[in-house]
Amino acid sequence: PAGARSATSLPQIPGVIITNGDISGDLLVKRVRRWVASLDPLQHGAFDLLQIAESIDGRFVPRAMCGLLRTHLMLAEGIAPVKSMVTVFYRAQDRLNREFWEGQVRKLSDIVADEYLGERGVHLMVHQNAPTWPLGLEIGDHRLLADLEVFHLLANPFGRGDLVQPEMVVEDSGMPAVASRSGKSASGDSAGRAGHESFHRLVTLASPNVDTAATSDEPLRRGHYILRNTEGVEICGLEVLGCLPSRLVCGSVWAADGCEAEFGALIETLRRRSTRLMCSVLADPRDARWQRLCGPTALALPGVWRTRKRLGAAITGMPVGLSAEEQVRLAQAPFSVPWVFVPFHFGRIMVV
Repeated sequence: PAGARSATSLPQIPGVIITNGDISGDLLVKRVRRWVASLDPLQHGAFDLLQIAESIDGRFVPRAMCGLLRTHLMLAEGIAPVKSMVTVFYRAQDRLNREFWEGQVRKLSDIVADEYLGERGVHLMVHQNAPTWPLGLEIGDHRLLADLEVFHLLANPFGRGDLVQPEMVVEDSGMPAVASRSGKSASGDSAGRAGHESFHRLVTLASPNVDTAATSDEPLRRGHYILRNTEGVEICGLEVLGCLPSRLVCGSVWAADGCEAEFGALIETLRRRSTRLMCSVLADPRDARWQRLCGPTALALPGVWRTRKRLGAAITGMPVGLSAEEQVRLAQAPFSVPWVFVPFHFGRIMVV
């Protein structure tokens, strides 16, 4: 009948499962859909929104929901990417039985991931609002891979104009050409081992029809930016993950030895171009370059206030069919933090 919603069920999951457009638009769903609309990798048919609901008095009552991204993961020092399912978020919608329904929606994610990955791949799960002791998230075959951190920088509001002239690195087939100290692209070059090829990276091929130009909402294009010295050698860089109403969000920071001051000028220039007053730099705390640039002993970056804290997002993973050597790398190497790891409520005040 007109207006009817389709639903399915699984014997392992109580209630029914509703997908994508059949999910009713309450406040939380609307927030999540706006967040999804801002993420380019989720716009090309590889993302699904699932909701567990119970049928009560002829209507569906939502209990929990999750978002699943089908993509690929390039392991650190890897040659070819492996299949990956990323649970980019999950949340219970029944406040009285939160733990039970969060367990059910995680189980649903595992079932879908097992079907999608087949004999080889990695199921990553992003735990937003992660507890202070994230090892408690190691449930079943999932193992803690990262507990992300963030460095906040509040800038001087009177700064105007560019301090330096950064260069945006062109992406190649969805895999960024990571800057290296050699002044060459790290893609396809042995010097790339000095860059972020020693990190796990999500590989999402962007649609050729996607317009990545700056907009009024995001005046600074997303992508990798580098700074060169007078000899044309790349000396520092970072990735602009996105612009929120309150801040510029960056990741994958690096700088050659002795170029910390130039890195400060780079991040301040990009912040001014974004027209935001605050900049947040996200990282896996095992990233030695981030520790050197944003850690407690780092050279002070331009700004009037700085703080470093846990992001509140942890990553667990469940490998399927990986070799023992690949599993060791998966557990030990850090992640290059992508935009899809950023909680949908980050930098916003939300009541859901």
